[in-house]
Amino acid sequence: MAIQVVGSSYNATSSATAATTSTNNSLWKDAFLGILVSQLKYQNPLEPLKPDEFLSQLSQLTQVEQLTNLTSSLNELKTSGNMTQWISTIGKKVNVASDRLSKGDELTLVPASDYDTITVTLKNLTDGTTKEVTFGRGDELSYQYDEEGTVQVTSARALKDGKELTCALTVFKVVKGVISTDTGASLVFANDETYDASQVKIIRN
Repeated sequence: MAIQVVGSSYNATSSATAATTSTNNSLWKDAFLGILVSQLKYQNPLEPLKPDEFLSQLSQLTQVEQLTNLTSSLNELKTSGNMTQWISTIGKKVNVASDRLSKGDELTLVPASDYDTITVTLKNLTDGTTKEVTFGRGDELSYQYDEEGTVQVTSARALKDGKELTCALTVFKVVKGVISTDTGASLVFANDETYDASQVKIIRN
């Protein structure tokens, strides 16, 4: 009779182990289960684990699972807080690694040195046409795109006495919304463009 008790206890524990492993891969939880199974497997058949002792260990397993669930809830809370932070950026302009402008987006230019002119070439992604925007010395080196559709900044050429200079450009896109993904928050821009929030480098009003 004692051996039958050991067998039934082992089967129940094995089932619990399989179920637990399939729902949670936490190392410390699996380690606890491994210890419990080993204890049942190698116990003395003539003096099997008493039912109350077995129930006590199962109770401890339940406590471990509850702690695991609590940790998961805390992580979700952190993610929720992160979402709240990014929701506050809706309507603001942020810098991401993009060369595209939609209505309301802004482009800023920084030439390497003194210049005579800077010419920015924009390509319409709908019909393929191009448009040039020229800045002279003393002009404000920013451009806000106020047309419909999306354009791509294909080049920014700065000239001084006929010689080309290096000219850096930065695109600021207007945040239209925020969505939650498996990796965290993602920002939504015009024309359904999305970027992971981790790609944001600068936030402007």
